Amino acid sequence: MIRSLAIAWVAWLLLAGAALPAQAEEQAAQISIRVIFAVKDGPVSIDPALKDIQAELKDLPYTKFRLLDKLESQVQSGASVELQFPGNRSISVGFEGLDATGEKNMLALKLAVRPQLHMQLRVANGGRTLLGGPAHLEGTLILDVSARLQPPAKPPEAPAPGVDQPVNRNQEGTGKEKTP
Repeated sequence: MIRSLAIAWVAWLLLAGAALPAQAEEQAAQISIRVIFAVKDGPVSIDPALKDIQAELKDLPYTKFRLLDKLESQVQSGASVELQFPGNRSISVGFEGLDATGEKNMLALKLAVRPQLHMQLRVANGGRTLLGGPAHLEGTLILDVSARLQPPAKPPEAPAPGVDQPVNRNQEGTGKEKTP
């Protein structure tokens, strides 16, 4: 009787554990922020570091574009990165996670340009947004924000059972390594 109760209790624990939702994988995104200086002055000139968005820049009402600063960082869900730029200002981009409320999955970002702008933003995986920023010197600053979902990190593989792993140890006081 006691054994039957114990088996039933163990079976219930196993079934209850199987019914629990799997713990969500930690999501991360590669966030890129670029600060671009743009002016209306003479023939079109685009910094070679901006060649990946050259077509978008040509559509703007400026003729010269120069990259002033950039930041690329992997950010975990719920975390943010911040970049200072001229005029005692900064831009902060937070990764809020994957937003699956629409037809396709989008990355949810929280964007703040200090001191005045705060907004929620959804971008496609690998997508970007260009924000017309504040005036600077004789031109304007343009903020380029992009995000790409990072694949989940794979846990390190355990060695096969019964396989010895080589161990390197320093010899006493010599700093030289022994070879197995």
